[in-house]
Amino acid sequence: MDKKPILYLSHCGSSIGGGEKQLAYLVANIDRARYCPLVVCPDDGVFVEHLRRTNVPTVVLELPPWRKVKSLITRYSAAAKLVALAKTHNACLIHTSDSWFNPYLWSLKKRLEVPVVSHARNLLTPTQVQKYKFDRMDSIIAISEQSKTPLIQARIDARKIDVILNCVDLSVFQSAHSPAHPAEYVVGIVGRIEPFKCQKAFVEIAAKVAAHCKKVRFRVIGAALDTLVHRTYEREVRQLVAKYQLQDIVHFTGHRTDMPKALQELDLLVTLSAGSVIAEAMATGKPVIGTPIGSTTDMIVQGVTGYVIPLDPMEKIVDKIIALAEDPIQSMRIGQAARKHAEQAFGIDAHVQKVQDIYERLLSKG
Repeated sequence: MDKKPILYLSHCGSSIGGGEKQLAYLVANIDRARYCPLVVCPDDGVFVEHLRRTNVPTVVLELPPWRKVKSLITRYSAAAKLVALAKTHNACLIHTSDSWFNPYLWSLKKRLEVPVVSHARNLLTPTQVQKYKFDRMDSIIAISEQSKTPLIQARIDARKIDVILNCVDLSVFQSAHSPAHPAEYVVGIVGRIEPFKCQKAFVEIAAKVAAHCKKVRFRVIGAALDTLVHRTYEREVRQLVAKYQLQDIVHFTGHRTDMPKALQELDLLVTLSAGSVIAEAMATGKPVIGTPIGSTTDMIVQGVTGYVIPLDPMEKIVDKIIALAEDPIQSMRIGQAARKHAEQAFGIDAHVQKVQDIYERLLSKG
């Protein structure tokens, strides 16, 4: 059987977020007897290094944002280079891990006449679905039922859409067998410090919990990008901690490269923005509290592996944190159930097979 070259477009090469982790899981575990992956990253850095360490062929090729005015000229030269690269490697299918690269996919599809697959990882509006040419894609992978909804609302053919939840390396993220801190209860939020991740709301929740339960400690795991918007937001988060005099109970860890250990050190994960960290926390045997956004509702089994609770009013999340902190045995039971669910629902092998099934379906059409 001839190996089928697959070209992947990554959103980033200089850092590793949830989307990059998921792409790495896919290309590192795809059936190499059947497929030959090549990842294209728009910049160099830690993700490129990670892929190469895991023997995934990777190239760096600048791909300027297609819809930005400043990219009107450079985007076409970048697309031409991408076409040349795809031809050199005889790519028979192109898969973008980020839907913002869909216009590049459409350009490749027109010139090479190969099937294209787009991963919908973001919460889109129907207008964005139209802007980013989802109707031109041969297949769309949505990471949740919620992310599928705007695609349907924009009249994308439902037969083109598959919902495949994020996965996690169950051998790396291992469950603990005892409380992380017997005398305390540690609640964490994980992710880049930015408005979408809602760390300011997390600090507000911490202040309300601290007023009623003195044993709870909070960790903000992650760092801000070196941009004005992100630096300003981080400063506002830290100012909020100072305003509520929470410096002794809210700890900023900065960016962690040892996420399995970082999650082991928690008793509970709170996520206000969804993401693959939900699967990682469950695999680590931690209960998760999330809001009904993105893939959260699809990943958390309500009352069994954690809780899906609206952010407004936040008192409901506050009450649940306090209840778990005051009943650590119940918290651990939920964490154990979360691990079992992760083993059943978030394994890499099943995830990769579902993606490969899509490839085979597209390629069998000739």
